[in-house]
Amino acid sequence: ELEIAKKVQDALFPKESKIHVLKYKYYRKNPNVIGGDFFDFVQLREGNVGVFLTDVAGHGISSAMVASIMKVLVSTIPYRFKLSPVRLLEYLDERLVKDLNRYHASAVYLFFDFLEKRLTIGNAGHPYLIHCPREKEFVEIETEGAILGFDIRSPIVSEKIVSLSSGDRFVIYTDGLIECATSQGEELGSDGFLQILNRNKNIELLPDLEKAILLDLKTEFGIESFSDDMMFLLIELD
Repeated sequence: ELEIAKKVQDALFPKESKIHVLKYKYYRKNPNVIGGDFFDFVQLREGNVGVFLTDVAGHGISSAMVASIMKVLVSTIPYRFKLSPVRLLEYLDERLVKDLNRYHASAVYLFFDFLEKRLTIGNAGHPYLIHCPREKEFVEIETEGAILGFDIRSPIVSEKIVSLSSGDRFVIYTDGLIECATSQGEELGSDGFLQILNRNKNIELLPDLEKAILLDLKTEFGIESFSDDMMFLLIELD
């Protein structure tokens, strides 16, 4: 039954390697076959794109089901909410509180506006988005927001706007990555992940960057397995 559930969950993830002018590559690992880490693209008018990523608390079957429900909520939400990270994340917060009040989740929603050449970020209690302009370094974009499912803040997030340029790269990840223990018995942390990204910043192709990240996790930090759901998403703007 778990293998069937895995096939169903796998089918919910995007299949193409490019969405409009965004190239992407992602890696995920679930210690319990299925889990609560999930992302999806939201195709918008004028060729604009939304990116939604969530990490439902816990792991296993129940978290995976809640993540699937959130996919449905994002895809069926009123269109005007898809243009606003604040409104989309507040809507999800309300639905979690009312319909699934035993669950909470962190989430990020990115609205890529290619007409205005800007990215609007909403981060609800999730690790910071990482940005690397062409020929520069990977850095965190600090944002403010509350985790979903507790109804503890209104507005749920403070949006941040970043200008877009060709060659920009963005990285979103779940905390299962940075909380894993290194061979030294310490957490990798966001600093460790940034170290890996910047060591490999000149790699041209996203699939090669993904391989380099996984190799560095193993060889430099001694990380070969993860005790929690883990996922990272690499995005590049043409």
